[in-house]
Amino acid sequence: KQWYQRRVPITAGVPCAAVVGPEATSTPDDEQGQHVPARGEELETKEYCTFYQAGTCRFGDACYKLHEPDPGYVLPSKKKPQKKKKKKKSSEEEEDKMCDKCKKSQRKMRTVMDVVHRIQWDEQYDPEHFLVGFLDRFDGIVEEDFKLFDWSDVTTVDDWESFCIPKHRVYYFKQNGEIIWDRRTRLDLIFEPKRNPCNICNTY
Repeated sequence: KQWYQRRVPITAGVPCAAVVGPEATSTPDDEQGQHVPARGEELETKEYCTFYQAGTCRFGDACYKLHEPDPGYVLPSKKKPQKKKKKKKSSEEEEDKMCDKCKKSQRKMRTVMDVVHRIQWDEQYDPEHFLVGFLDRFDGIVEEDFKLFDWSDVTTVDDWESFCIPKHRVYYFKQNGEIIWDRRTRLDLIFEPKRNPCNICNTY
């Protein structure tokens, strides 16, 4: 036969476990006067097992807490985790400003490089008359001369030798002080010069 250990309530100066064997009497007392349960004697527990109430206790009969229905126990309500609101992208913010009519008839806007190639190769446009408005990381929106930029791929250009920025940071192009292409209001007077703004949301 294998003898086993049974825990007893912890008090000052009393060991946390006592070995119970055949030599133990029915109700022995230790040196401190603490009652030590004999073999087969059940421990008196006043605390209900909360895991048993929920049906998730994995100790079963070996659990030291009371496995009986607790009249005052209330099952915790399961709350669904709240989803964090994602920050809207700049394109989504632009769509929010548009009216329903413009959203339905929304067309694909020409890219920055389409405008750049038109300015570079179309004879009716002089690159010296153009300014580029772009987003600077520290100063916000800044304007610089069109000819100052290197319109090659950013990954293939040395920043110390030429001025090159990612294309998504270009916001608008100006010709002789007038904006002719603007991604924020979807203005495009280069490829669609006759298009008028919407009377409701003022977008093109």
